[in-house]
Amino acid sequence: MEPSHRLIDYYLPPGEGFLLESVVATTYQVDFEFVEEELLAAALGVRSPAHRQKAFRSELESRLQKTEVSVLYDLSGCDRLARLSPRIDAIPIVRPKLHSKISLLMWVRESTDSETPPDRRIRLIVGSANLTRQGFRHNYECVVSIDFGGTNISPRSLLLTAIGLVQQIGNESQSPQLARQLAEFSRQASILSEGVTGPETPLALVSAREVVSAIRNSWAVVSTERPETVTVVSPFWPEGSTAALALTDLFKRLGPPAHLELVCVGEKSADGRSWLPVFDGNVAMELKKRLDSRIYLRPALPEKAAPQSIQNAEEKGDETEEQEFATRVGGSHVKESESQRVLHAKLILVDGTAGSVLYIGSSNCTRLGLGLGGTSVNSEAGFVYRLAPRQRKQLKGLFEFAGPPTEVNADHVPPTISPKIEDEAFSPAFLAEVVASGSVLTIRFRDAVPSDLVILMPIPAKADDPGYWLLYRREADVSIPNELVTIDLTSCPRCDEHLVHFPDEGSGQHVQPHVYVEVRCQGCRVNFPVRFDDKTQLPLLLAGRKPTESEILEHYLFGKEPEDTDDGSGVLHDSHDDKKTDAPVDTRRILAYFIRQFVQAIPGIEAELRWANYSRPSLDAALRGPTSPLALAERVFASLTMPPTINEPKKTPTAVGFQLTEILASLLRCRSGIADPALQDCFEPVVDRCRKMLSTLVAQEVELQTEEFRRYQSRILGDA
Repeated sequence: MEPSHRLIDYYLPPGEGFLLESVVATTYQVDFEFVEEELLAAALGVRSPAHRQKAFRSELESRLQKTEVSVLYDLSGCDRLARLSPRIDAIPIVRPKLHSKISLLMWVRESTDSETPPDRRIRLIVGSANLTRQGFRHNYECVVSIDFGGTNISPRSLLLTAIGLVQQIGNESQSPQLARQLAEFSRQASILSEGVTGPETPLALVSAREVVSAIRNSWAVVSTERPETVTVVSPFWPEGSTAALALTDLFKRLGPPAHLELVCVGEKSADGRSWLPVFDGNVAMELKKRLDSRIYLRPALPEKAAPQSIQNAEEKGDETEEQEFATRVGGSHVKESESQRVLHAKLILVDGTAGSVLYIGSSNCTRLGLGLGGTSVNSEAGFVYRLAPRQRKQLKGLFEFAGPPTEVNADHVPPTISPKIEDEAFSPAFLAEVVASGSVLTIRFRDAVPSDLVILMPIPAKADDPGYWLLYRREADVSIPNELVTIDLTSCPRCDEHLVHFPDEGSGQHVQPHVYVEVRCQGCRVNFPVRFDDKTQLPLLLAGRKPTESEILEHYLFGKEPEDTDDGSGVLHDSHDDKKTDAPVDTRRILAYFIRQFVQAIPGIEAELRWANYSRPSLDAALRGPTSPLALAERVFASLTMPPTINEPKKTPTAVGFQLTEILASLLRCRSGIADPALQDCFEPVVDRCRKMLSTLVAQEVELQTEEFRRYQSRILGDA
């Protein structure tokens, strides 16, 4: 794709007709509100504006049915979980610290030729930006995007390394969706050509421990001389009594250079007259004593005349190893004409007359970011480039945000602002995962739980706050639970904010789990995501309901999305209940008319399945989603035991048997028209479920055990 200064552009399709099939992203901090309402909305082509909440959520969820999205984030880096869509797998990572920013995106375009397989493209995005509004719209960030497939001949090794890094990060996760996505990325990567490493492509994708050695080895190819200049851009630096030793070792391994420039976060001085680097002045002075290089500190300057980029204190960016950094900016001395763009880019440039070596990625210049001593490092990712002298002009724009240099002397401390370090926020590291399957929740612990642990789940509702399900409460005299705790929400006690129990309402009410649980312990409250492994059971909207049979038929007849008119209680309130029809006969109550509508919808069912067979997520959604043949079959099967509604007549066993038979026949016809065995497998659970419903119906109803119905089934279904 063409280079862009807007990070969100890297998540747009690579061409006309491409649909987003799969996204796997790693990030330190994540703002799910931004991810859903801006990033995914743009990537999926959602047209409804976010302020039209119901229309926007309906369209977004409809598109997410056909797209698999997994976001791996650091549990300690995300203190506000605002995820709304249960179709996004939010996977928290505990250790090591997840600091890499890798995005793998796969698009698919259906071929007009039935004999030609769909066209797939993969994009790999690596850089410094977290999946936050702050990272995409306000900070100084660095990002690299590489496309694979089509006419692109990018080195396949970069993609395979990225997939391997993500697999390593998520190796503790038991998400079947993540495993399925990474397997498909690997399969698509295996059919790509080896690719070509050119002057514009990276040499390698490296992790934290590999950064320094990769830069040093690449420089050895460029020149046998020491580099003239080393420029390091980092918002954070080593702290403590051994900080200077760690930096000295780093720069000696990289050269040491004749000139050393350290580009830091910038802040206004106390008098508001100058812009100072956020760096420990004593460390800078000690570093000068240990190196014979000329050392300069440069603060990142604010961007001028960009009022739309003014930082909102609620839009948090990345954090240091211990605390967030975004609170450093914005004060009484800031002019209205200046917007505070925070430095969050991570760059290392080793430069000389013979050429340059450049690192762009997520590694701060810290012990954990670059492996500067110690046994542990962060999970990091970055690209290493080797550039010829003629490409040096392209680097000029990378450092335009850096302010004037201040040389460091060994005999006095330079004017700087000392970094502020705060205690690390609480995170429920003892929780491994919470998984929902229907109304059953499974909580998996990884470590011993605190003695005062309480786990609650808000009850989804559109009206007044109905309180919480009390999932787990550890009493002081109760032993530590087993690794797994299972709860059925239909029999789970309910309580209010203060854990006061509500009276039992009895069973039989529709239950839909929320997308997160609230964890309370040690005087703290944090949210933890719930994973939904079978997303076909989900309603279109979280607090919604299953579409009626009439609504599913209208979806296939007219492309009309089901309305969501209930109040979250699970009871449908039809707005036509109190209205009298003007027609002399309401044909919706006549079974023959309803069956005719069903028959007319069959071509729509088959057309949608044919259109969706370009990818497994799309076909799964078409087969098992809220408006799928399986959903229709289940509504049909249940109609015998349900009272008639204003839109659905009272069914007879023969009518239900006819509908189930025709749905099954339609599924078999569509399956036979697909050549890909992997896509044919998608039909198996749906066909089996329809067969079981039809067999159960025939065994229960005497009027379906006649020779006439048997011959009809044999003619329509054959040996099936």
